Amino acid sequence: MNKIYFLIGAIPPQTGGELYNYKLSKYLEAEGFEIECISLHKRLEIRLSRIPFFGNLLANVALACWLYKCQGTLVEDHYFTQYLIFTNIIQFFIKRGKTIVLVHFLYGYDTNDNFLIRKYWNKLNHKIRLSLADMIITNSNYSQQEIVSLGINRTSVHVLPPGINREKLKIMPFIDERENCQILCVANYVSRKGLIYLIEAFSQTHRKEFTLHLVGNPQKSINYFHKLEKFVNELNLNKDIFFHDGSDKDLLCQLYSQAKIFVLPSINETFGIVLIEAMYYGLPIITTNVAAIPELITDGENGLLVPPANSSALAEALSKLIENPELRTKMGEMGQKRVANSYYWEQSFGGFIDILQKFDC
Repeated sequence: MNKIYFLIGAIPPQTGGELYNYKLSKYLEAEGFEIECISLHKRLEIRLSRIPFFGNLLANVALACWLYKCQGTLVEDHYFTQYLIFTNIIQFFIKRGKTIVLVHFLYGYDTNDNFLIRKYWNKLNHKIRLSLADMIITNSNYSQQEIVSLGINRTSVHVLPPGINREKLKIMPFIDERENCQILCVANYVSRKGLIYLIEAFSQTHRKEFTLHLVGNPQKSINYFHKLEKFVNELNLNKDIFFHDGSDKDLLCQLYSQAKIFVLPSINETFGIVLIEAMYYGLPIITTNVAAIPELITDGENGLLVPPANSSALAEALSKLIENPELRTKMGEMGQKRVANSYYWEQSFGGFIDILQKFDC
């Protein structure tokens, strides 16, 4: 069996996709595979891409030279394949090993984009990068269909959804019974998560004793985070909306345990690990009817689906669950049943091993 090199993002992981990559590498290592994880998150070679005009070319050449030593199977996060084209061409033609690409999100590609030049350029860009892969792993049926729409053969695209970190998602006791009427949103502070619409929707509801708690990484987009803070100040909601740093895992478990409603107002989302985490905690969910989310949330069953970027629809859904504790309980129970025997990392990663053995990687 060839050595497997993981060319991935931040270690320790900071996003759902990075968590998937990292846990996959650790699982394979525990199963006896020879693994080397290479974080490209802050590599100097990647920073060369910032040079005007020739930056990406320089980054590709530099990484190809540095990674030439990696003779074996390459497992790459698709975000970085824009800098690995030369590396993958060498891998493809010299037959030094297989290339497997992990696709969590097709950055910049929107099938509904009305600006045709940008749409087709981004489509071509992703197609070229993915065409160099021997196989592609993605996290949802929606994402698989999106990749196939680029012109990639369906037989090379495999769906392996992420799992729930059950061992880390502890049920915590209430710290203060008066503080248990919480609406929780776990999402990095970036614009595509639609948090600005959630804040506006919260301001439009008859909130009673409910508070809104936002959990994410402020450093992902510090300007957007400050924009959210400013918006909360303008609405005079400082005593009702709270920002938390997602790096505090014990606090996250506490917030999950005390929450009554979970909201993810994403404008675009290829999966949403936090949705299955919320179901694990028995929370009713309000989220948007975009991308792969309807594969997880059935409207009226384990949650409510609303259009993206629509604060009025969000406010209506929030009010409905705030006013109906019985409905919250029913939806939460349905969500728990949905994840009780599924979304285990071992299930997906066992499938990955089957793929490796089939292709003799």
